[in-house]
Amino acid sequence: MPQTTPKIAVCTHPFSLIMPLYLIKKMSSIQPVTKQFILQSRLFNNVLEGIEDRKGSDRLSEYVNHLQWIAGHLTNSRYHLAPLLGLSVHFPYADVYTDLSQPPPHNRAIDPSVKYPSLTEIKKSWNEFAAGFAEKISALSSERLESETTAGVPTGKTLSDLLSFIASHESYHIGQMSIIRKSLGMPAMSYK
Repeated sequence: MPQTTPKIAVCTHPFSLIMPLYLIKKMSSIQPVTKQFILQSRLFNNVLEGIEDRKGSDRLSEYVNHLQWIAGHLTNSRYHLAPLLGLSVHFPYADVYTDLSQPPPHNRAIDPSVKYPSLTEIKKSWNEFAAGFAEKISALSSERLESETTAGVPTGKTLSDLLSFIASHESYHIGQMSIIRKSLGMPAMSYK
């Protein structure tokens, strides 16, 4: 039987990822993950673009989280990394998304009795932290990236493993948010 080379589908997008030159020069082995965080910082805003705050608590069903919960959960996840990056910042709504009685990472499940912050408030916190977040990650040394953390993630035990997992986690939830966006009658999320 003759051997054939499998065909590989390639996904191309009509945009280019624009990164500040100072970040490109400083990047090490964490470069792909840093690029992912920079992209997701933009996509987070794009997926919420044009959605009124009053729609933030709309749910597809009782089994699906709403945008206020998902957006706040993602923002809270980033802020949880701040101490590991040498940053002293705090998400003002952390208590709404954190339950210390739960095993790490102490995520609080959605609760219909909780008043969640508006999408506008969440985006403000996300954007205040986004630039410093990517910059700190890009400046991490190889030794720091390979140091072990107490956070157990499926990708391993190092800070690099944790960051790659969080990048995947963000991508997953931004995808969920894009489906909710479409269910609200909004156009597809922009990559620009």
